[in-house]
Amino acid sequence: MNQDDLHVIERFPRCQRLLSKGLYLNSGLSDDERVAGDGNFWCADTQTAFGPDNSVCDGGRCSDPSRSCYRA
Repeated sequence: MNQDDLHVIERFPRCQRLLSKGLYLNSGLSDDERVAGDGNFWCADTQTAFGPDNSVCDGGRCSDPSRSCYRA
């Protein structure tokens, strides 16, 4: 698979290092389809549920650009 096969969905401004199973399950959904996911998030930098700033990773906290580890 090359990078051109991946479609970026920018519905929510989140840190680019925030990962979740939903990122894979929801790829290619149209706007009228239901978004799925289990709500579990992790950081690509730490590979844990905590970011480099030792705060929890989730959809809300990782949408805050004032967070020291946030990457637009």
